[in-house]
Amino acid sequence: MMDRNTSREALYHALTDNSFSTEGKKLFIWGTGNTAQLYQEGLKRLEEEGFFIYGYCDNHMEKFADDRSFCGKPVLGAEELLREKNAYVLICTPQPQAVCGIADQLNGMGIPNRHIDAVIFRLHAKEVMACYDALEDEESRDIYAELVLCRMNGRYPVKLNINRKQYFAPDRFRNANANEVFVDCGAFVGDVVERYIWNKGGAFGKIIAFEPDKGNYDALAYRVKRLKKEWNLKEDSIVLEYAGIGEQNGEGVFVHDAVNGGLGSKYVADASEGDVSRIYSIDGYMTEPFDFLKADIEGYEYQMLLGARESIRRYRPLLAVCIYHNAVDFYTILLLIRSIEPKYKFALRHHTGIESDTVLYAWVEDRDGGLL
Repeated sequence: MMDRNTSREALYHALTDNSFSTEGKKLFIWGTGNTAQLYQEGLKRLEEEGFFIYGYCDNHMEKFADDRSFCGKPVLGAEELLREKNAYVLICTPQPQAVCGIADQLNGMGIPNRHIDAVIFRLHAKEVMACYDALEDEESRDIYAELVLCRMNGRYPVKLNINRKQYFAPDRFRNANANEVFVDCGAFVGDVVERYIWNKGGAFGKIIAFEPDKGNYDALAYRVKRLKKEWNLKEDSIVLEYAGIGEQNGEGVFVHDAVNGGLGSKYVADASEGDVSRIYSIDGYMTEPFDFLKADIEGYEYQMLLGARESIRRYRPLLAVCIYHNAVDFYTILLLIRSIEPKYKFALRHHTGIESDTVLYAWVEDRDGGLL
């Protein structure tokens, strides 16, 4: 692990680098795939700050023969970019080889470019540093600095210890509370539900699991049926909801996610095909106290927290929230939680060897005992 001053200095130096500027530039995003889709919720928040995206770029314009738009903005081919005055391209892909290839292509065309995360983090240096300083332990701060630097430079993290206890890494997240109520937002096929039951030795109060993807929900229900039998659990000990989680109650269309072979799903407001599912807010759904809230919902974690503000203030649950889906979540989610309840403390752990599966852990010290 790096010395705290070393990691902080490296992070601060990268965030305050004056070697490039997007001021006065016409911003385009390179990439129209799944990563660009995952960034949409964060980009909406950035546009409220005046960070305007003019359009998207792609080498494969045959995909847009019928409709040359992506997320409501025009899509340009590489050669068309040359006709745009003051164009500046933000590369939006997590794949290091792809980042290098796109950067080489754009540099050869004389078009300035940077990875989108480098620009976003630099514009929000103050907030990023505030999040770094808010983390409780040295390991968390080192992880945060390494991940921000990796994302800015379009490379995979190589200096991290991979933690295999995803969503349950700090000791207090594996406590012996036999009455604990666990809320799983984005339950997928029940893998986390099963690990939770094993962690608890079958002794817990209740599990409430939300999953909006029909195929995943069916697999979740099948798994839970087996778990109830194997662990001799009461029928009402695990409640399943074929629904997504957001800021408000309503309905949404969820389409299969291309990442990892289409194992997940994401909410798409303007999709013509997909699974129509209920959307609940935590405040609108939960009528009882709960102790532990986990969320991995494809970039909508921030919206989930907005819809859980009253519950978080009232119950102060353990929080295990994914922040890796887009760069904006790296600084907005922690700061939002702290604004809801200032007593929360924070830790960060990373659970894969690539850019995904970074989890922010938050807890209130006087709610229960224990250390990291």
